[in-house]
Amino acid sequence: MNSKVSRITSETLVFSTKNYNKKFMEDDPNYIQSNPIYNSIIDSDTNLSISEDENKTINQQLKNSKINDDPIDHTFNFHYPIIFYTKYDYVFKFCGNYTKKEMLQNTLKIRSYPHHYKATLFLYEKNSLIRKKDFSFLKINFNEIKKKGNKLYKKRKFREALENYIEAYSLLKWLEFKNKKNYNQYLQSQLPILDKDIIECSSLPLINDDESENNLNELLIRILLCLSSTFMELRHYKCALNCLNEILAIDENNTSALLRRSQCFLYNKESTEDDYNLALKDINNAFSIFSEFKIEIPNIFTEHYNKIINLMKEKKEFEKKQLKIFFLNAFNSFLKYPYKESWNNYDRNSRIQDIQFNVLKIMKRTYKFIIKYYTEANNTTKLTIAKREIENFMEKYENFKYFHFLNIQKFILIIEEENKNNNFLTKEMKEYIHIKMFQNFLEYFKNKKADSIFQEGKFNINLIKYAINKVNNEIKNKGNESESYSSQYETIDEDNKKGKKIILPENLSIIVSFGLMISSLIYMFLALFFFLPNQTLHNDN
Repeated sequence: MNSKVSRITSETLVFSTKNYNKKFMEDDPNYIQSNPIYNSIIDSDTNLSISEDENKTINQQLKNSKINDDPIDHTFNFHYPIIFYTKYDYVFKFCGNYTKKEMLQNTLKIRSYPHHYKATLFLYEKNSLIRKKDFSFLKINFNEIKKKGNKLYKKRKFREALENYIEAYSLLKWLEFKNKKNYNQYLQSQLPILDKDIIECSSLPLINDDESENNLNELLIRILLCLSSTFMELRHYKCALNCLNEILAIDENNTSALLRRSQCFLYNKESTEDDYNLALKDINNAFSIFSEFKIEIPNIFTEHYNKIINLMKEKKEFEKKQLKIFFLNAFNSFLKYPYKESWNNYDRNSRIQDIQFNVLKIMKRTYKFIIKYYTEANNTTKLTIAKREIENFMEKYENFKYFHFLNIQKFILIIEEENKNNNFLTKEMKEYIHIKMFQNFLEYFKNKKADSIFQEGKFNINLIKYAINKVNNEIKNKGNESESYSSQYETIDEDNKKGKKIILPENLSIIVSFGLMISSLIYMFLALFFFLPNQTLHNDN
């Protein structure tokens, strides 16, 4: 295989943005100059032994290497999660001559692999020669690549740091194609990638008698902690959990991993009460380990424990306070107006809220495509605005969802339980609370509450118009055109709406409908780019 074609292949299909396509060897001359051993690998495919002088150099560098710069033991910010997208997702989804059902049956193992593990499949050409040297040589390269990732992490260039961390991880544990001759065909989506096409590999066979498997596991744990921190900074909490679960499968007593996994549950705004209990369980397990080995508990652990307890308490108190205010407002409104038939006919209002919720679900789903679109376009400015919009949108979405699905009978039980503690219900309230007419009014009032959240949401105008139009088209296709939904958002001129940042182009439907096609075109271009040089080489021969 031509070395130039080989190098381009491994460099252009690693990850999802232009930043992931930087040429490691060409963009970092200082790294090459400081590592003559690495130069020897580039110059020769056959010289795979380590000389005595090289061993001295490696041991000295390993002795001087520092791990204090690893992004471990610090706090994060609270965010809603964002799905992790990479270009190689499309390579794995290519079905070839298989049906979708057949593809699912033949990729059970691949789909179970975490993102950081699947990514190693695309680093074979870049790292194959390093993996053929002995373990000591591999370690020095591992530390150099990880150190580069640490520097990028400190500069808050998390996606670039992630690239380096995964490359370092791929020196220890990776996936390979069984048939390496078809490497480019897999990457160009000319052949589907199935379970039977790949093998799991590790650097364990390189370890000699003077080293132990613990040495490999120590390096794996260090890089997985770095990966988990980076994934959390990028709000990819599921990916971070995969890294941490992998650590705890190696060492169930690793307190740093227990802390980080607990943080993963805590800082994810979509976490439930069950998730907070898991976070508490992890930190309590860490305390038990410290106690067992008679180690003083670090401050960050006790601070994190207090954060969990306080957050759980605050959430419960906030919910009770909000429900109490909602009940009192509902009761006062009930007394102000005479009995209305509409209170018993709350089904109509409920159907409107169902439509509104469908609009919000489409918006939530579309934001995922937007993140994917701007990630692939490497538009960091728009991506930052999109992430900020998602935070604001999700607050409204969760609030709407809460009241829309609020069960009135459970709500009444909560109010009565709270009254035992604070005794805020009057005699009249206690009489009305179990009357069917008032309960119907509560249903009506909670629907109005959800409607006010929707109408006052200050959503992205282009996006909500797109979602409303999509919902109305679905209603029309079902033959229920009379139930089409109209909203104030349809009459707002986004150009005249002051203070509202519009991050989406007017042709939003084109982005959503053809987002996948754009990515496919990129791959077609890459395929041609690789295929033509290979054809030229073949013809020359």
